[in-house]
Amino acid sequence: MDTKQLNRLLEKLDSIAVIGLGYTGLPLALRLAEHFSVIGYDSDLIRIGQLQQGIDSNQELALSGSLNLSSLFTSDSSLLANANVFIIAVPTPVDQRKEPDLSYLKEAVEQVGKFLKPGDCVVVESTVYPGCTEEFCAPILEKISGLKLGEDFAMGYSPERINPGDTVHHIGAVVKLVAATDLDTLDFLTQLYQHVTEAGVHPCEGIRVAEAAKLTENIQRDVNIALLNELSAVYEKLGIHPGHVWEAAATKWNFLPFRPGLAGGHCISVDPYYLLNSINKIGGKAFIVEEARRVNEGMVDRVASQVIQHLQSKAEGVSKKRVLIVGASFKPNVRDVRNSKPVELAKLLIKENIEVDIIDPLVDAKHLEHASGVLLTDQPNGSYHVVVIAVNHTVYKELGESYFCDCTFSTSLIIDLTGAFKDVIRNRKYWTI
Repeated sequence: MDTKQLNRLLEKLDSIAVIGLGYTGLPLALRLAEHFSVIGYDSDLIRIGQLQQGIDSNQELALSGSLNLSSLFTSDSSLLANANVFIIAVPTPVDQRKEPDLSYLKEAVEQVGKFLKPGDCVVVESTVYPGCTEEFCAPILEKISGLKLGEDFAMGYSPERINPGDTVHHIGAVVKLVAATDLDTLDFLTQLYQHVTEAGVHPCEGIRVAEAAKLTENIQRDVNIALLNELSAVYEKLGIHPGHVWEAAATKWNFLPFRPGLAGGHCISVDPYYLLNSINKIGGKAFIVEEARRVNEGMVDRVASQVIQHLQSKAEGVSKKRVLIVGASFKPNVRDVRNSKPVELAKLLIKENIEVDIIDPLVDAKHLEHASGVLLTDQPNGSYHVVVIAVNHTVYKELGESYFCDCTFSTSLIIDLTGAFKDVIRNRKYWTI
């Protein structure tokens, strides 16, 4: 690609299109709009309408300031024709077989292909398997546009590092990885993304390196969580309180502060499968990665077993066995319920004919019902035989033991998957990991 062509954007002669305005695309579009002409595109009409009114339904960002939101955000795909740089930030989940679901990415790439012109650059921010950008996305772009990668247009990859609910490690405070199909494009994208983050930009050796780095970040977390999940079961069998072990071990300077728990969401419980699928296709194996997934995916069953075991011993003969799950999102302080393990737990217990209420002040009840079929309860209703504290939202820190005693029987069990209440619950049977 010609350097002069690529530098046109930095002179504000062209526009950047950000495709997908979720947790990743929205903060990126806002950052870029401070310096460049930006087209924030999403096919979700409701989402666009809210953003144009200054409403982020994820409650992650405050949409205010000098930006003209009505012109920044659009669901009109024809406006993409005005862009020369296309940044794709759409979800890349897995299907029911735990295989990569590239349907959103394919749709976005096909949309970009319709408007791709000589001299344009396409950047993927979605999490993908190594080789996906060049082997999956590029051929689609070439077929639809009639252009040739490397001759007519360039491609880059810059994996998102958004951490929902984290006000410290926001987009401007995290180093951005950048990779491209050629050195000129790499230099251009490095300059571009320097406007997005104050933390700096790290140019990668190649696109496959950047794709693999993104997977590695979350696989490492998955493996560490799996290790503690397994150790918690081991220590429990040995009669040792796991929480006390973590506290003691954490006094050493190089102990990594991971906690056991339900590893859900759109990163930890998804990204490893992109690597596993990729290596399995060529007959290879990633044993530790696969075992970590097995351990973490088994945590819902492990917790359910604790619930059922208690109900069988303390609520035998009771017509309505009742369980309260505190927290519905996949992690603390977010509204996101994608791959939510507390929701998965609720559905599993309901299948066992157990009456389950689930509460979460941050989660939108209508969205949860639409996404999972699970109903959200405003507050505890009566007394429960088991309470599962699944998510440690900041708002829960104000809860004292009386809160849990008021909604339970004297024989009830409190299952605390966060460990936050181990020094609080004294008058109820208490179990934690």
